[in-house]
Amino acid sequence: MEQGTSMVSDLCAPHDPTRAPQDYRNVVLITEDAARDAVRKLVSSSCCCCRPRAEEPVIERITQTPLFRYRLETFTETRHIEKTCKPYTGQRMEVPERDPPPQLWDIDVGTPKMFHEGSKKFALPRSGEVKMCHKCGGRGRCKCSRCGGSGQFRCRCSSCNRQKSRNKRCPACSGSGRRRCSKCSGRGRRICISCKGEGRLLYYQQLAVNWKTLRSEVVSDPPEQESSVPLILLQKVTGEVLTMDDDATVHPLAGFPDVSERLIQDHRNKCGPSCHILRQRQTVEMIPVAHVQYGYSGKNLSCHVYGTERRVYTKRRLHNLTFGCSIM
Repeated sequence: MEQGTSMVSDLCAPHDPTRAPQDYRNVVLITEDAARDAVRKLVSSSCCCCRPRAEEPVIERITQTPLFRYRLETFTETRHIEKTCKPYTGQRMEVPERDPPPQLWDIDVGTPKMFHEGSKKFALPRSGEVKMCHKCGGRGRCKCSRCGGSGQFRCRCSSCNRQKSRNKRCPACSGSGRRRCSKCSGRGRRICISCKGEGRLLYYQQLAVNWKTLRSEVVSDPPEQESSVPLILLQKVTGEVLTMDDDATVHPLAGFPDVSERLIQDHRNKCGPSCHILRQRQTVEMIPVAHVQYGYSGKNLSCHVYGTERRVYTKRRLHNLTFGCSIM
């Protein structure tokens, strides 16, 4: 059986977006030794290994069926203005100007680190206005929600159905049937949670900025009409990077025109007037996948070895392969 010893990094041009997937079909990424090690781990994890030295699997055929994953990442910035308030503690107010307020995208918020999600809020200058607190009416205190403003509430002993001794008082209320409210310390009112007892609120506008990365990826179909590795498993492994294009806006790759053009347009459609594209990055990976046919314990078996992690996938459970072992 022929074995390929050259690595994909020696055969492909990482910065050549015009190279098509067909140019890499004959590249051998999973050698016979790598396939044997993967199959050996599969067999050893699937049986109880009754003998000190388990039988070695015999590799009969390896069919390389590499798949290709196209991934598009779009780093976006979304802005919107929201109204908020905070307790007014006598801070100095900026005098509003007659000039119109700045436009949404005229405000400088700095350059974020590309492809690192996050959010920040910036108070807009000259947008403040002091008003009376709507929660407490300017008093700084509100009626206690637990006792209803009375400072006391009914003790449990007064609603207990069990007959109590007449000469024994309840230790919680000393026999009065009423207990002091612990939330307001018996005052009946608590500090307003909106103005923190100040009685006035400073209403102002703030710019809310969110940085988010849109991610989309597509894995190519196997070249043959044979059962391959499920897509959910392929998404959890890495491959060899063939092409990486990082720019303010990327253009469809000539080697992958349909997929790249469709995803690029889809990301553009998701960005409206309040969302701007800051950076885009598109990557093409070759995921090594090999269909391995091997013999073990007198049986002809097969599996798929995939990813640079050399994970193994098989539909068939290995039952009673050696020495009467029962594989669960």
